[in-house]
Amino acid sequence: MSQWLNPSRSLLDRASSAGRQWRERMAKSLWLKSFLSRARARSGMSTASAWHSRAALWIDGERGCVLGVSGAGERALPLTSSGDVTAAMAVLEALAPRPAKPGLHTLRVIVGAPFVCYFSLPWRPLPTPTDWVAQARVHFARSGFGNPAGWRFIVPDAAWGKSRLAAAMPEALCAGIERMCGARKLRAPSIEPGYVRACTDCAARIEDGRIAVVELEDIDADGAIAHCGFREQGQWTAFVTLPVAGAIDEAMRDAMVLCAVPEPERTYVIGSTRAEGRDRRDRAEAGRAPMAQWLRAPWDIPL
Repeated sequence: MSQWLNPSRSLLDRASSAGRQWRERMAKSLWLKSFLSRARARSGMSTASAWHSRAALWIDGERGCVLGVSGAGERALPLTSSGDVTAAMAVLEALAPRPAKPGLHTLRVIVGAPFVCYFSLPWRPLPTPTDWVAQARVHFARSGFGNPAGWRFIVPDAAWGKSRLAAAMPEALCAGIERMCGARKLRAPSIEPGYVRACTDCAARIEDGRIAVVELEDIDADGAIAHCGFREQGQWTAFVTLPVAGAIDEAMRDAMVLCAVPEPERTYVIGSTRAEGRDRRDRAEAGRAPMAQWLRAPWDIPL
């Protein structure tokens, strides 16, 4: 019997030894992975971040700002000259990332006042986006905004039979951003007007009808710029930009007069918590009830 048992024990011993060696190799491998993971965490880097990154910047006439993932402003720099394109580019170049290695590095730039203006385009059966841009250039010139040659036009898509909201930004600013991204090997998939970005992010909470959609951009602790768009049954009917120094309803009355539109059924205000607090304070002092539904802005720019 022992002659049969000995070979069996030999096989079992070899199997046990092989299993032990496999477990030791796995333990070493797991330990190495854990060690590398802790080392990367300590250095603040990851394998993915070396070749892939995303960044977002905000720029307006007073400041530029790096936006975090949640939209909170993480770092802001003032413009040396208010509303100046050259000063804005200097700030963007100071804030934009400089990737250490080639890869898929994306930069998104959101543009606020006064580097963007908006206007509504009535529906026309224009077949392509290029045709809509040509129509926006004509409307821009006829409305007295200036020479369209120095501006870049964006006309977001909309349903067939619906009017469009057009935006225009200085060509010098857009071209400067593209040159900067090319020099730093950054992809710039979009240079977005602030009002368009805010409406897109808040679209799920806005019910259509005869409404007004206002995007507030804070200038300082006491004032803001209000971009006021009016819609009726899915159609953009008018747009105006004006300063706000007190409660938002005062600016809305001025906007309705300037645009010659009836009072909206609902008003949506997309703004910062700072702007909402300022409006509530002004209303409480005047003894007035709220007249607008506030929506949180997708960004929070430090002043």
